[in-house]
Amino acid sequence: MKRRDDSNVDNEKRGKLLLIAAFIALAIFVFKISQMKAQMVMWQVFVHASIYAVVTIVALLWAFNFQIKKKSFLYLFQASLFVFAEVLFVELFFFQKFSRIYEAFILLGLIILVFFGNYFVFLMANVFNVHLFRSIPLVQVGRTVSYLATIFMIFFFTFSFLASGFAPYLTFPLIVLAYIIIVLLHYINIDVVGGELVRKTVVTTLIMVLLLSSVLFAGNTHEIIAFAPVVGYFLSVNVVTHERISNGYVKNLPLYMIILSFLMLLILILNR
Repeated sequence: MKRRDDSNVDNEKRGKLLLIAAFIALAIFVFKISQMKAQMVMWQVFVHASIYAVVTIVALLWAFNFQIKKKSFLYLFQASLFVFAEVLFVELFFFQKFSRIYEAFILLGLIILVFFGNYFVFLMANVFNVHLFRSIPLVQVGRTVSYLATIFMIFFFTFSFLASGFAPYLTFPLIVLAYIIIVLLHYINIDVVGGELVRKTVVTTLIMVLLLSSVLFAGNTHEIIAFAPVVGYFLSVNVVTHERISNGYVKNLPLYMIILSFLMLLILILNR
């Protein structure tokens, strides 16, 4: 009887998460299509994204039936941060009012991806939250989704802050702060703790910032530039989670360096 009850609860939660993901995606699409101004003021874009983030937290609390612990707020925050980042990206990628019909179809395709992205991230938050109460095998799937979600957030935030037109003294600190928070949340999700958590967060963030800086002034294509920190994050986390580090030596380091060099060269070429 207990297993059947748990199954009913899980199905109910998945239904709620599906509803929330659909609502957010539809709201973004309708708002952008019906935009009256030629372009939004920048502060309005960030306020708009913040509203979606707050709605996400409240909606997920409802979906979780308010069964949470203190650590649950980390998962709620990560999910809301993902929504915040994607709304910024959509708003700034389609900054001006639509003037051509094909742009609406591009937005529709992007919104479909937003829906699936939101749903999987919400499921991730639910898996981590349930794991606080009882052990479940899906927690490893949740960690994989967390990894993928952070990759998208890094791209979204990098593009958005670069496209925002803020002064460099404001843009760069915001990017670094976003990187620190994103990396920290993922490492917490994969059970990195204590001094190791601080050290790996700092090193990963530093690598991402260095790679971003290396291509930042090589061109003005923000979509291409935003891939540089993604490459740094991908390789850094891969080393942390899959490779054995012994006496300062990283297994397969030459292969990682070759991959890094190739990808960065490709980014530089495309960014010209």
